[in-house]
Amino acid sequence: MPLASDAFLQVGGSIGKIGHTRRNAVPKAMSPSLPELVKHYDRPGPRYTGYPMPPAWKDCFPESELLEALAQANGDPGPLSIYAHIPFCPRRCTYCGCNVVASPHYTPVEAYLEAMETEAELWAKHLPTRRSTIQLHWGGGTPTYLKAPDLRRLFRAITSRFPLLQDAEVSIEVDPTFLDAEQLPALRELGFNRVSFGVQDLDEGVQTLIGRGQTWDMTLAAVRQARDLGFAGVNLDLVYGLPGQSLSTFQSTVEAVAELSPDRIAIYGFAYLPRMMPHQRRIPAERLPSPETRLDLLLLATDLLERHGYAAIGMDHFARPDDELAKAAQDGRLMRNFMGYAVRSGRDSLGLGPSAISNVAGVYSQNEKILSKWERTVLSGHFAPHKGCRLTREDELRRWVIHTLMGTFELRWEDVQAQWGVGADHFADALCELAMEVPYGTVELRDSGVFVTDLGRRFVRNLAMPFDAYLKRLAPSTAFSRTV
Repeated sequence: MPLASDAFLQVGGSIGKIGHTRRNAVPKAMSPSLPELVKHYDRPGPRYTGYPMPPAWKDCFPESELLEALAQANGDPGPLSIYAHIPFCPRRCTYCGCNVVASPHYTPVEAYLEAMETEAELWAKHLPTRRSTIQLHWGGGTPTYLKAPDLRRLFRAITSRFPLLQDAEVSIEVDPTFLDAEQLPALRELGFNRVSFGVQDLDEGVQTLIGRGQTWDMTLAAVRQARDLGFAGVNLDLVYGLPGQSLSTFQSTVEAVAELSPDRIAIYGFAYLPRMMPHQRRIPAERLPSPETRLDLLLLATDLLERHGYAAIGMDHFARPDDELAKAAQDGRLMRNFMGYAVRSGRDSLGLGPSAISNVAGVYSQNEKILSKWERTVLSGHFAPHKGCRLTREDELRRWVIHTLMGTFELRWEDVQAQWGVGADHFADALCELAMEVPYGTVELRDSGVFVTDLGRRFVRNLAMPFDAYLKRLAPSTAFSRTV
């Protein structure tokens, strides 16, 4: 396992040119221990699926701003990305951080589907000449809460208005604990080609503490069925930092998952935000791993997956070397949007459903989160923005910088200059902050650019944060997950 003590990097030559006023403040080179790294890096921070992130957006964002952006976006010939949020779950897991409607009864689905059909038509009305779609993703909640006939109904409501390109990525998140024999065949028949199964952890004790009850047999059956049906990509999602996890139990989980040979594996850090998510208060806080153990869990998983032949992709993700995500990362083609890392992504993305986020012609817009409010507004013939933001050119520049760093682990000044017409001096403040990280062995600053080390990949969110011009303006109580 790669340990913090292995890291030792010299300060790059560019420090003398950029941020020279703080050169004497740079600490001496060190070989920090794991506790020192945790103490230094463990803090709340954005995941940067976009930039700026929603806490910096305006509340009560006017529909008129979105309509203006749509008029502009309609003239763009490029294909779209579409995200559909299916909020329903039969029960709410205690660790969950999603916008969820826990309903053991199926009755709310009809009104939801009517609103989704209406919202899809609203998008189509305002994009009369721009319909082709390169990426479609369904998240939740539990998308497979919908029965097979309603999966078909929702799919047709979207794709009849926004046809999928032949090479589109069509993906869905699936909870194996609520999956009947008809659902995966229906999804494959419709054209879904990638499926992500939530696993989180295979240990029975952890499963009990998070209120999930997912067995190994459920996971195995779901993966086998997906393989038999011919899904091009089968992904598995794990979570570290859950209550009751230990190095030995998580090692067993990671090794068992790797033996299933999924195309991609995501390992997310558990975001424990009980003040923001009251249902998480059911988790006994004393059963949560310490920050040091959380990092150990991630390092352990990374080491095990790399031994099994997986390549680390951006933040949290691993892929088999022959998977197109790994190839895109290798070639510098990896993209990032509110659906995560992507190989295929439209310049604009449409969000359908409560809490879904859209990115249209430089405008971010998030739908109303409360299901009933979203339904009423949409069924009245209007979009239902809850909050949003119109990006400036500086915002777009910094988003590109942050996503480049998080996707390729490097930022070359010649690329910044070629695409944006600015050089390293434009980011002098950020580089001063990053200079303080060099002795920790997480980043190198050279005349040619910023380069994240192997150790630094575990802390890439922290290393992207200096480029965030909004972060220092937000209230200290802003609810971000912790970076370690």
